[in-house]
Amino acid sequence: MAETVFTFPCPCCNKLIEVDTRSGKARAARPEEAKGGRNLDDLLSAQRRDADRLGDLFSQAKDLEARRNEQLEQKLRRAKEEAQKDPDERPRNPFDLE
Repeated sequence: MAETVFTFPCPCCNKLIEVDTRSGKARAARPEEAKGGRNLDDLLSAQRRDADRLGDLFSQAKDLEARRNEQLEQKLRRAKEEAQKDPDERPRNPFDLE
């Protein structure tokens, strides 16, 4: 489960600030209350890592879709060529097969 409360020192006064991401509220935290608080630099580096990871996943998905699009274009081209080879042959109507 994702952590929703982060504790880090204020860059101006160095007091501990506790931020609840779920409610959007911030408050000053006493040092004995700040359990496992991470500093702001750790939070930013984690955010950068996540952004890089998601960027890589997006690039991979984009490349996969581009390859899939090329494959579909090739299949369509082949089907058009097959249809042009024998212009007299009409496609069978599935309703005529009954």
